[in-house]
Amino acid sequence: MDSGLSAIDLFCGTGGLTEGLRWAGYDVRWAIDYDKSAVEAHRENHGDFAIRADIRETNPAEDGPDIEPGDLDLIAGGPPCPSFSTIGRSKLGSLKDRSVDEDERNVLYLDFLRYVRHFQPKAFVMENVPGMLTDTVTIESDTLQESLPTETGQEIEQSPVGEEVSVAEVILEEMEELDYTVDCFLVDAADFGVPQHRERLFFIGRRTGKSLPELTRWFTHRKPTDREKGQRMQVRPELKGSHDKSQETFRVGSSSILPSFEPDREYRHPYLTVADAIMDLPPISPAGEMPPNQATEYTLPPVSPYQEWARNVTDGEDWENQSLRNHNARWHNHFDLSIYKLLGSGVGWNIGQVSTRLQPYRNDVFPDKYKKANPTKPASTILAHIQKDGHMFIHPTEARSLSPREAARLQSFKDTYWFPESRTNAYRLIGNAVPPRLAEAVGVAVRRTILSDRHVDD
Repeated sequence: MDSGLSAIDLFCGTGGLTEGLRWAGYDVRWAIDYDKSAVEAHRENHGDFAIRADIRETNPAEDGPDIEPGDLDLIAGGPPCPSFSTIGRSKLGSLKDRSVDEDERNVLYLDFLRYVRHFQPKAFVMENVPGMLTDTVTIESDTLQESLPTETGQEIEQSPVGEEVSVAEVILEEMEELDYTVDCFLVDAADFGVPQHRERLFFIGRRTGKSLPELTRWFTHRKPTDREKGQRMQVRPELKGSHDKSQETFRVGSSSILPSFEPDREYRHPYLTVADAIMDLPPISPAGEMPPNQATEYTLPPVSPYQEWARNVTDGEDWENQSLRNHNARWHNHFDLSIYKLLGSGVGWNIGQVSTRLQPYRNDVFPDKYKKANPTKPASTILAHIQKDGHMFIHPTEARSLSPREAARLQSFKDTYWFPESRTNAYRLIGNAVPPRLAEAVGVAVRRTILSDRHVDD
């Protein structure tokens, strides 16, 4: 889509941010990531403009896109900052002779800002984990605050040497030194129609003007009322009919497509649930007999509006002729399957809170748990840790962990989105991705608030 709103995607991963920005009307022209599998997936879905390189070794003027400074509308990206993630911190802390503070990836945001300083986009969006708000650093004389000297001569108030401040505050100061109006916003993807609770922090900046998008104004969904709680799944109107109510499995209610993003909408829909997202997908099993280990075609039509949206069937194509990819079950031992069966929907056991005979990991390394998804609620946060095992992501009705396709559905990827056949790689890429629908919401808010008239300053 060439809308005239140009964008580039730094640390692009498998392309969730690119996908959402395209839905929001941006022409994403260039992307970069160091992960070979991520770049492969990005190219499969978006074309060959993504490059594989270590951004720390690149020069924006020589290695970046052929776009003149000042002409670019948006730079977006999510620098991996595992030191700011609870899961990341536990993993780094468990590695011998390696501390969280020594992880070089926690300053990759500086490379994001190098590209901002060179290209001078009209706006930028940097996505990251909520831990940035609670993590602190001690300001030193050679602090990161001095790593990007401004060329504008603008005086920016900095935190005093020796003071402990939040990481987010330091990053905001760095961004202000580039002569941008900036702020950060903490949001939950479920509020934007993603069937998953996933809190993320967005730093948004604009080069001219002062108004920034207040992301809470763009919510499309909300917590269900007491009356709505416990209801399972909307049913598409064409599938409704007279039937025995005693056999009813799913909620039959008013249907709607996914709502568009408008500020201050009068009505917000109840959160999308796990059932809304995945319960139309064929049953599979680790044993690989019946149900089979892998399903490559659909056996039912989409039941809910979200499932219809996710199927992404092209005009003139029948759902029965659509192929299904990445829907296969990982192997589980009999012990794990017994625990999976024992748990009720939405029930979880934290590792360390149960007998050592019922926990697969050291509780001093991974704050892990067994957790079965509740079909009547949004999923818990899909993490890259799902590549290691599926104990935190147990299917609500089948004794197995989620398939890559089910995890992708919960991340708001459509079924036509390509992921590698390697289940481990697919899980990792999906867990690390920005949900496309969340990216679309932020992209629309930035476009409408900052870029709606690119030639007029407010």
